[in-house]
Amino acid sequence: MKIKITMVVLLLLGVVVSGCAKNLRPPVQAQKGAPVVYIRPLTDTYRQAKLGVLPFHVPARMSEAQGIGVAALFKDVLLGKRTFPVVRQLSSPYGDYAQAVEIGKANDCDLVMVGTLDYALSGGDLGGARVGVSVRLLNVRTGNTVWYVSQGMDQPMDYPDTGMFNRVADSFSMPAYRSSNGAPAVTNMLTRIAVDMAEVFVGARYVTDR
Repeated sequence: MKIKITMVVLLLLGVVVSGCAKNLRPPVQAQKGAPVVYIRPLTDTYRQAKLGVLPFHVPARMSEAQGIGVAALFKDVLLGKRTFPVVRQLSSPYGDYAQAVEIGKANDCDLVMVGTLDYALSGGDLGGARVGVSVRLLNVRTGNTVWYVSQGMDQPMDYPDTGMFNRVADSFSMPAYRSSNGAPAVTNMLTRIAVDMAEVFVGARYVTDR
């Protein structure tokens, strides 16, 4: 009888310990796609180019200020990666590429970056964040596209295990939670995409207008 009682106690103890162990769940890791390069340079022309980064176009539910914030993030990453010797942020709004080029000329730039945040979903505690970005670098002299790159990231959903063992374990423990892992998922994703694109520009700084 004592042996049976001991086994039951050990089993319950194991449930409690396992339940406590899952209180701190690791953040859901995002799955990053590689940058897709549609247009890239072929000759070394703009090694010393001055780049202006314009506000990103964002989905309708987002504000112009958020588009400026995305541009600031890309500008900081491009400067940190030394992608071009001069990278400055241009806050003037624009409608089309022709207007973007005129803003670049007025600010003494050789290239302007026009970017679009195609989608940005923040997700929730179980993951589900998604980000998609496309970027063009335009020659302000000709108006032609020098680089055209897009990239997306997805954070898979991490549904909890609702099996019998885990339901029993949950009854002996505090609710599970996740560490913040720093900035919100969308900001982390945008930063990683900006780094990838900067490395694309550094690794292929050659230009053929198309």
